[in-house]
Amino acid sequence: MEKDPANALNLIGQAEIKLMVGDLAGGKTLIDKAVLMGNGKNALVLMEAAEAYIHYNKAQDLMSAQNYLEAAVKLDPKNPEVYNLLGDLYSELNNGTEAASNYNKALDLDKSQVKALLHKGQLYKRATNFDGAIIEFENAIKIDANFAPAYRELGEVYFKQRKTEEAKGAYKKYLELSKNNTFARLRYAFFLFDSEDFKSAQAELNLVNKVDSSNLYMMRIMAYVAYEYGAYDTAYQTINRVFAITESDTSRRFGKDYAYYGKILNKQGKDSLAIFYLEKAVSIDPRNSELYDDLAKMATKLKNYELAVKTYEGKIANVAKVLTADYFNLGKAYYSNKNFLLADSIFTKVTELSPTWANGYLYRGRSLSQIDTLFNTLQAIPLYEKYIELNSVDSASTAKYSRELIEANSYIAVAYLRQKIAKNHWSTGTKF
Repeated sequence: MEKDPANALNLIGQAEIKLMVGDLAGGKTLIDKAVLMGNGKNALVLMEAAEAYIHYNKAQDLMSAQNYLEAAVKLDPKNPEVYNLLGDLYSELNNGTEAASNYNKALDLDKSQVKALLHKGQLYKRATNFDGAIIEFENAIKIDANFAPAYRELGEVYFKQRKTEEAKGAYKKYLELSKNNTFARLRYAFFLFDSEDFKSAQAELNLVNKVDSSNLYMMRIMAYVAYEYGAYDTAYQTINRVFAITESDTSRRFGKDYAYYGKILNKQGKDSLAIFYLEKAVSIDPRNSELYDDLAKMATKLKNYELAVKTYEGKIANVAKVLTADYFNLGKAYYSNKNFLLADSIFTKVTELSPTWANGYLYRGRSLSQIDTLFNTLQAIPLYEKYIELNSVDSASTAKYSRELIEANSYIAVAYLRQKIAKNHWSTGTKF
């Protein structure tokens, strides 16, 4: 400004500094002054002013941005950048149709507008049309193979599709093109962690640690990675740092932080505390199937069968894909908690879902035998007989399940003896 006081763009640069920290009033004053300097006739100034209002989330003024861009279109209707910015504006207003229309106008004026392709892809990504997003990002790369943001977005979309190897490849390229910035390296490390390449993830984290040892995101991934390759003491120390740093602002904690803290505490032998953190993790991320399994295993280990029941019930109620094994585990939790009637009802469902799986019949037999301890109804007999039938098809099964087969045969024998039923009435003919 000292060298060129009439340059309105310098004022907008100063305004952006204010907007960056959330000073809308201060930024707006400078932007208004810059626009007046150009008498509202300088399309570039209007576009830069609009861009400032759009892209600084702490101090957005989308109405002013729209007014400036509409004026800029009248002054320079053949400029593709003004339509790019209109696309960004409508994207912020959650009007995907208008946003896409303006990005297409930018591309009609200049087919090499990689930013328009990038932003169209981001629209598709937001709408979870990941295949459409990939096409746009790949088109941007065809035009400019060194356009780093397209690789970053490709990596994110592949990650959402659980295509971890493709995500790693795209993010590695982004890392090369973006001068190895810290966030890119951390994101790449997370992809490596997610693909269970813990050694490579640790190598990337070590590089970040050398330049930014206080990075919270780095610390949490380091804790996750250390747990996964069995360095439980390191994991414990690192996750403790994460929780200490976020003690005054728990909104900075992730559900995964609580989950790993729980798992790490379990390895440290602090079972009750581990359960507390896993319950917190489940409350934050109730659709995460793995969390329920970890929590239920800990509860069962502590013989807290009520919590195990509650956990499996929560999993069945909240997880999108419920397996036969989930019902079976719920039934076992009911059985261990001595709620044999409910256990029987759940094991009945298990046998309906998997009629050739022997264990459902075994546990239904066990449940009914606990209900009929005086051998009055003998309802458990046909269930044990079915178990014997399914596990006696070959010698390998008989050997593997010999203890359970002895249990089933013994129950039937005792039941018939208690009822004084003659051996020739035994329906299956199985030998004792």
